[in-house]
Amino acid sequence: MRRAFILKGVGLAVAASAGALLTAERISAQGRPIAIGYEEAPDWLLFVARDLKLFGKAGLSPNFVKYDTGLPMIDAIRNGSLDLASVSTVAFLTGRSQGIDWVMIGINPEGAYSQGLVARNDGGIRTPTDLKGKRIGLFKGATAHIGLLMMLRQYGVRPDQVTLIHMPPEEQLRALQSRQIDAAMVWEPWMQRMIHGAQARIVQTEGNIGIYTNVHCYSVRRDWLRSSRETALRFLRALVMASEAVHKDPKIAHRIWARELGLKAAWAAAIYDSVPPPLINDWINPRYTYSLVEGAQLYQRLGFLANYMLGEQLISQPVDLSDSMDMSLIAEVLKGRKPTP
Repeated sequence: MRRAFILKGVGLAVAASAGALLTAERISAQGRPIAIGYEEAPDWLLFVARDLKLFGKAGLSPNFVKYDTGLPMIDAIRNGSLDLASVSTVAFLTGRSQGIDWVMIGINPEGAYSQGLVARNDGGIRTPTDLKGKRIGLFKGATAHIGLLMMLRQYGVRPDQVTLIHMPPEEQLRALQSRQIDAAMVWEPWMQRMIHGAQARIVQTEGNIGIYTNVHCYSVRRDWLRSSRETALRFLRALVMASEAVHKDPKIAHRIWARELGLKAAWAAAIYDSVPPPLINDWINPRYTYSLVEGAQLYQRLGFLANYMLGEQLISQPVDLSDSMDMSLIAEVLKGRKPTP
């Protein structure tokens, strides 16, 4: 009986080993699974990698989940329904203030220039200082809300000197058209929609005055990264391939994003010109504005933004930014590769 038991145990072990091999082969054939959350941002490299099937080429089997804003992705990351989230720096800082131990492994897009103040041409608003007494549409709690408050402070306009009206971007567009509001603080592609559909103009962008609420970052939980580092590396390899493809032909990105959002190709091209893909090879360069190097400019701006959010009671706990960026993955991916010009 003992011999039979041992043989049976050996048989089970062999069967389990064979099952593991079959599972590994299946994963190898289909790609490692990864759940990716994203927003309606000009996330050029993500969309190009998705539509050109570069994630599959990198050995991944991605599942994409679209969100209206980044804040719901905090809970999705917390409960494990998402592995990676493309979120704004505001959502990233909010998550860390709530105890989410997640870390940036990439930046896309350079979104500081894809959010700003848009005003009617006939509204008499030439600079943010002209906002006193004006009606401004915004989506409360979003990056644009925080960005506007920071912009008002920089230009010496108190919040009680303007009328802030909560409304989603599509309502802001209609309100500008009907002259119910004088200006809107909003992000792309709504800035372009207002320019072409409401006889409006861009007064100021966040990037022009050093505000970084709308920079997006690829973020993952630290414990997920420890167990799934190879999956994260493959994700970044796909982005590098997308960066190379876009460098050869930027119109690829224009077409894909125009189709994604139902935009005119010329509008997508205009957004691309002002908000290009990040210099992915420079994520490890401390002199690059959107570097992942701790202590570099983006890191410092995040600290400033976190302190502002805490002072305005937009978050309830201070944010510890130590080890909040991990450039080791992109450094490993880029090692030995010829840099894209």
